[in-house]
Amino acid sequence: MPILGNNLLTLVACWVLTVIVGAYVTFFKQPDELEQVQKAEQVVRLKQDEVSSLLTEAASSKEMADDAVARWRARYKVIPATLTSHEVVGYLNELTAAGFKNFDIALNGVQRHGTYSYYTFNVTGRAYYSSLYRFVWENENNRDFYRSRDLTLEHIDLFTPDEETGNERMQVMVSFSMNLDAFFGGPEGASAPDSMAAMVAGKLPPVPMDVLPTPHPVANPFFPVVMEQLPPNTHGLIDLQKASLVGIVGNKAVFHDEKGHRQVGVGDAVYLGHITAVDASTGKVSAVLNLGGIIDEVELNLHTPETYRQALGPMRVKAATE
Repeated sequence: MPILGNNLLTLVACWVLTVIVGAYVTFFKQPDELEQVQKAEQVVRLKQDEVSSLLTEAASSKEMADDAVARWRARYKVIPATLTSHEVVGYLNELTAAGFKNFDIALNGVQRHGTYSYYTFNVTGRAYYSSLYRFVWENENNRDFYRSRDLTLEHIDLFTPDEETGNERMQVMVSFSMNLDAFFGGPEGASAPDSMAAMVAGKLPPVPMDVLPTPHPVANPFFPVVMEQLPPNTHGLIDLQKASLVGIVGNKAVFHDEKGHRQVGVGDAVYLGHITAVDASTGKVSAVLNLGGIIDEVELNLHTPETYRQALGPMRVKAATE
């Protein structure tokens, strides 16, 4: 019995010790170790996120760097180290050799900054809209570094003598003024190679036309759709407003005006239009006229020539040419 009692006490002591050790490990030691493991795992995840972010930034930076290098290698504008005012005037004269009635230039001064300088000119003149459009396009898109600013336009009708007929000829033009900047003295390496050899060697890639604005205007906003006056009758055609329809012979209509009797048939030109029909049975003549942008079909009766003129009234429109 004493031996059995001792063994029982030993087992109980071992059990109690095991429970105490297990409770200590479960409730005290393991939570601390688990917390440390969780913190270590969180640190590892943060480092992984940081590495992923760095890799993403590196890829983005490489893309931006590649784009910057490509832009640098594809630079197109030429910025000369030095530039004189007479060189600028010569360049502008080349661009305005045709399509300009006058092109006046006034030098306002030279603006100097830390790494570049530019001349400032005030430009005024008169030109056809398409010619002025092309001039601005060349300044903005060719290799020389010029800039147009504060452009203002105003419609004008310019009357000039026609050398062939001696009559006045009206030209629809624009009066313009702008400030023009000519750059020079940029930082080293900013200018594209200024030589044809560089272009031939492929160091200066051509600019695709599809990335540039159209070099020709889609429409002339200054060209009036409906004119205010009629153009002069420079070819002496029959004026249906002034001439009298005096007869119809076969398929020809006979008119009388200050030049006497004249005949016209279908398709023949008259002042501002052409004849479209001649009907001897009804004594009527039809024509299509362009009344300064208004297309009108008119009909003249052999027996009542005044009816047309009274209905038509005075015409105060004029066509224009560019």
